[in-house]
Amino acid sequence: MNPANRLAQLSFTAGPAALLGGWFLMRPIDGDPQPGPWWTSAHVVWLIGFLMLGLMTLAMRGLAGPVRGGRRVAVEAVTGIALFSVAANLTGLVIDLYAGLTAADEDAMRALMTQVKGYPGVELVVYSPGAQLFFGAVLALAVILAALRRVTAVSAAITAGGVVLVGAATLMVGRHTALAAVGMAVMWLGTLLLGRGRTGVVEHDHPVPRLTGRA
Repeated sequence: MNPANRLAQLSFTAGPAALLGGWFLMRPIDGDPQPGPWWTSAHVVWLIGFLMLGLMTLAMRGLAGPVRGGRRVAVEAVTGIALFSVAANLTGLVIDLYAGLTAADEDAMRALMTQVKGYPGVELVVYSPGAQLFFGAVLALAVILAALRRVTAVSAAITAGGVVLVGAATLMVGRHTALAAVGMAVMWLGTLLLGRGRTGVVEHDHPVPRLTGRA
């Protein structure tokens, strides 16, 4: 198997799994900003996870295949939004890691993070909306791929269900609650299925690109 294809396929499981892994690593400190090994290890896992999610986004774009017109515009636009949000999340994670590694205690860490978020646009672009756009973009990509018959409707539906649960937890009860973990687990299952594509489907005489293959 081509190493690039192997890594792309791995991203469908490793990225979402890292989101869930970081969530569990934050449990000993109840998700609160506290300098120490739990904060650092969780954010390192999330950092790796979002790098993999960026690769997963590009792989999903590749699954769309040789489409044209409005469908190509939709794929490229949603991919761009997802990658923008991946960059926002990576930036936020680097900031949080720096704060956790340099602050003497919890109060100093909170003060540093508040100071950074106080810069114009940081809260908007790097954290709240900018960071959350990724989940909506992945949902949209999954729906587009299902509409193009590049992936199964079941895989897209499971992915969408996971995203909805994560969104509900974030907006209603808090991203550190068990509902968020359930949503991440469901999303993980959905993206694992998405990564398998839909073998044997042909659109306009062009075979659907596969993530697996021989070098």
